[in-house]
Amino acid sequence: MNDKSIKSALRFPLFCGTALAICCANPVLAGEEVLYGDTPSWIDQASLDTSAIDEGPSQLIADWQHWLEDGVVTTYADNAMRIDNPQALMEQGTISLDWLPDKGDLTIHRVEILRGDERIDLIGSGAEFDILRREQGLEQRLLDGQLTATMAVPGLQVGDVLRVTRSVTIDDQALGDEMQVLQFLGSEPWQVGFARAVVSWPADEDVYWRVEDHAGLAAPATENGVSRLEVVLPLAELPEMPNDAPWRFRRNPVLRVGTYSDWQELSRTMAPHFTEAADVAPDSDVVAQARAIMAKTPDPLHRAALATQLVQDEVSYLLNGLDGGNYLPQDAGETWANRYGDCKAKSVLLHALLKEMGIQSQTVLVQTGGGDAIPELLPVPGNFDHMIVRAQIDGQDYWLDGTSAATRLANVGWVPPFYYALPLSAEGSDLVQMSQREQTSPNLVMNVVTDYTAGIDLPALYTLEMEFYGPQGAGFRKLVDEGDEDSLREIAKSFAQGQDGSAVSSVSVDYNEEKALGMLRVTGITSSDFEWKDGRLVLDADLKPDEAFSASRAKPEWRDIPVATNGPLRNHIVGEMILPVGMDGFVFEGPDNIEVRYANTRIVGANTLKGNRFSGAVEVVQQLGEIGADKLPEVKREVRRFASEESRLLAPEDMVWRWQLDRKELDKRSEPILAAYEAAIEFAEEDDYGPLGERAGFLHDIYRFEDALLDLDKLVEEDTSAWVLQWRSNVLHSLGRTESALADLQRAYDLEPDTDVALILGERLAYAGRTDEAIELLESLPVSDEDSAYYAGIYAIGTGLSGDVAGGLAIMSEEVADKPLNETALNYDCWYRGLFDTGLDGALEICTRAIERASNSTPMLDSRAMVHYRMGNFDAAIEDLNRVLELNPGMAASLYMRGIIRMEQGDRAGSDDIATALRMAPELKAQYARHGLTVN
Repeated sequence: MNDKSIKSALRFPLFCGTALAICCANPVLAGEEVLYGDTPSWIDQASLDTSAIDEGPSQLIADWQHWLEDGVVTTYADNAMRIDNPQALMEQGTISLDWLPDKGDLTIHRVEILRGDERIDLIGSGAEFDILRREQGLEQRLLDGQLTATMAVPGLQVGDVLRVTRSVTIDDQALGDEMQVLQFLGSEPWQVGFARAVVSWPADEDVYWRVEDHAGLAAPATENGVSRLEVVLPLAELPEMPNDAPWRFRRNPVLRVGTYSDWQELSRTMAPHFTEAADVAPDSDVVAQARAIMAKTPDPLHRAALATQLVQDEVSYLLNGLDGGNYLPQDAGETWANRYGDCKAKSVLLHALLKEMGIQSQTVLVQTGGGDAIPELLPVPGNFDHMIVRAQIDGQDYWLDGTSAATRLANVGWVPPFYYALPLSAEGSDLVQMSQREQTSPNLVMNVVTDYTAGIDLPALYTLEMEFYGPQGAGFRKLVDEGDEDSLREIAKSFAQGQDGSAVSSVSVDYNEEKALGMLRVTGITSSDFEWKDGRLVLDADLKPDEAFSASRAKPEWRDIPVATNGPLRNHIVGEMILPVGMDGFVFEGPDNIEVRYANTRIVGANTLKGNRFSGAVEVVQQLGEIGADKLPEVKREVRRFASEESRLLAPEDMVWRWQLDRKELDKRSEPILAAYEAAIEFAEEDDYGPLGERAGFLHDIYRFEDALLDLDKLVEEDTSAWVLQWRSNVLHSLGRTESALADLQRAYDLEPDTDVALILGERLAYAGRTDEAIELLESLPVSDEDSAYYAGIYAIGTGLSGDVAGGLAIMSEEVADKPLNETALNYDCWYRGLFDTGLDGALEICTRAIERASNSTPMLDSRAMVHYRMGNFDAAIEDLNRVLELNPGMAASLYMRGIIRMEQGDRAGSDDIATALRMAPELKAQYARHGLTVN
């Protein structure tokens, strides 16, 4: 723990989500000057063994002691730190201590440096703290009146020990005679020489305490009229807890000490501040606002929603912690006049409006994070960090948050995820559970239309419309008002990121004030979701969300820990797919309707295939809560059943692929897609070349190599990378511009000397007739054992192309002998024998072993087909090639080879195979010709 850790260890929450360091609070007589004085008499000062300060952890002392008496809490902190290195010198070289001058004083007792046997008293030598008023949270609208005392430690050196002791008093105006201490208790693996936390008070004070069981703290000891609690730190390391456990199981140990006997007393003593602040004069502006709302509607729920909207929209947020404002609220009239306030001020104003309209309501305290733990905690104000209003209308609770946004009649019934509330009332109240209920209105409605009119093996055009309701939707108001095109482009980037073929053509936003509805509309292009599986193009039509439920309670110590569930949430998603007109035979497999409940989640969905339209809709409703560990087996069975209900859309078996279309037809289908890419390029930021790259990829995929080259030329010029150079090299290679292709590949390798790039370059050099250069490059490469089979295959081909066919065969034979089970080595050996028409005896056995070892057998089947062809087994070769094309219909090399064999057999269909293959990969003609494979 460093000095910052010490401060955080002494924190308790304030309302509205801020925190106050107890160590930085102030005295009974509030003051804005730093005081210097002796250590209080009640302090048990920690001793520092100077003979051992050079050993052990760098933090030598971390001592916290609290004294509670007559409504005043005094907190003493003693910290000694060894400066082990320059970084520690930088971190510890300036002391910063904060306090609130309206609540107490900061008193410095000691600032000293221990250097060997020397003890340097900096305060005694005249060093003083400077005082700064720093509103560090002003940008978050936090004005807490905090003062900071700072000192640049004079003469501090590496090897020194810096020891600082100080005390802070808090006499909180809002608490009166009541007191509280919240002391964080650090656990291992925190390392410290001496650490403890002590809380003490006069034995005749009514003081209560509570701490997590892990601390193992005994009851306070009483001696000489003083009761004392002491915790030796650090505690043992906290037991591991599952991340999905409720917060009460995962919270850190905190020693809570206070003078409230129960929740009712806390409620009762806090209530008068808020009751008084909510009182307004009959002729006040607040009353006028209430009457104006009443004139709009007789419905009390609608009135409550309008009142909440008024407070949210017309009163800006500002935490004003000055003059006791941490717990004391601003008057409702003052809040409306100033048009600003924190959660207390806004809640008081809202309560005043509701009261004037005859709606029963109360201000209530809540904890915004980990609120499920509240019932287990000692009743103290520091357990809460926020305030809202509880309204009761027609027997139902409504939880209204003036600091939130976008409350309307449709969502006024949403229950925030706070678990418990403490109503503040004159008679005192117990905690009230904020019972969850299923939201009747959505957080999100999403509609997406995907247009596959051009073909299901081409990118699809899409239009995505999302409607965000409530606080999430309110964020769109600023986007709309500012009209910031750069923000829209950032949204576009996020949609296109990580998806091949995807680009965003337009983004627009809108905001409906009446409905508090933020709307986002995105148009663009996305890669096809259809995948080739088992001889069919298949689309996973599962529109239900991720059904995984991986909660585990396998560890014995976790067996009784519940699982927390997320919420509240209600999302509605509709997807529609426009399929190619005239392409009949689509089949939908899966349930038409889905309905499932598990782990506080309800999912309802429906799927429909009609004509060339396929649609799916799903609604997901989640509720905040938890499920018992004993329910997990049942929940998981339900989830597995749900997950097993696969939904998929199967394309027609006789579909026509893009490479089977003639140039004119393919260009016609591609026009709308190219127009969308053009719009995406124009919409993108000046230095965003993503859409340009995606268009180049699409042009490549529809075999318009010259057009793709134009885009790649610009990419190389504007956004050079090894990857782009390699890509352009491939296009140039397809166009037969061998020397330019080799130059790009060499440049890519120079930029990024990757072994894979070097192997491609070596093979291309060899096929270009520059075998000496190819061999020289290959022999210069460092090759790992993992890459050796691939390397051997390329080296063998280069050797064979140089004229040493036997030498190439020997290279592969040696590699296979070394790796007899390696599928890559076996495949290259098979391929080499067929390619160079050599070593055919025993070749089929090698090829078959490669196929048997492979997880993806298409390259191996293609290699064996070449061997069959060389051996004159034409039918066997055709059979292997047909199998390849069943597994991978777009494998141009197999199609080309099948065309050659068919032509030799007198089958005219071979010319179609060859024409189609060369449309996809025109470089095949020259490559295969090097091995005597030509078209007659």
